[in-house]
Amino acid sequence: MDREHRRSLKHDKFVDEIGALSSRARENQRLLLMIGLGVVAVALIVWGVYFYRSSRESKAQSLLATAIETSNATIESAQNPNKATTGPSYKTEAERNAVAEKQFKDVQSQYPGSDAADMAGLWLAKNAAAKGDTATARKMLQEFIDDHGQTILGNAARYSLYQVRIDSGEAAQVATELNAEMGKADPILPGDSVLILLAHAYDVQGNSEKSRDAYKRISTEYPDSPYAVEAARRAS
Repeated sequence: MDREHRRSLKHDKFVDEIGALSSRARENQRLLLMIGLGVVAVALIVWGVYFYRSSRESKAQSLLATAIETSNATIESAQNPNKATTGPSYKTEAERNAVAEKQFKDVQSQYPGSDAADMAGLWLAKNAAAKGDTATARKMLQEFIDDHGQTILGNAARYSLYQVRIDSGEAAQVATELNAEMGKADPILPGDSVLILLAHAYDVQGNSEKSRDAYKRISTEYPDSPYAVEAARRAS
């Protein structure tokens, strides 16, 4: 094989290798481009979901704020004629609560799964208890606790459930449960909350001595508690 022929073969092999490398590079470019486009698409989807949820929650919170404003609206018969008021007002408490109840239910139906819907559910449960429908209130509060566990809202529901049980004839049983909680290193509710419920349970049973003791413990053991001032007054 002469030198010229060998040079031609080497040249053809070099061309073939360059062609193969170029082909693989183009394939890799396409792969990298597809991966890049995929990352961008995922990022856009994540951003879209975040924007949708943020916008949805914002609308839900706005509707919730309207419902809360209604629930705190002035009753015309109890209004001080010398005091200027702003916001809505209603002739009777029943009328106000009926409007507020519908608005809270609207939050639940229009924005299920939102934080605002959770808050609306808690208000509706407390409202059911206020109307004397303890069975509905207990069911709603227990479902709320099951769904939210040891969260701030879950603890608020748990506190309300204890109140409902005390006021519906289970004061003695609740007092036993709360005393057991006070003996734990990590009670199910903050210590001052357990004590204020315990004092209420004793009040309902007519046990003024134990009630005063519970109030004293709040004012002495939890001086920074939001219950401390009222507890000190009741203890004296």
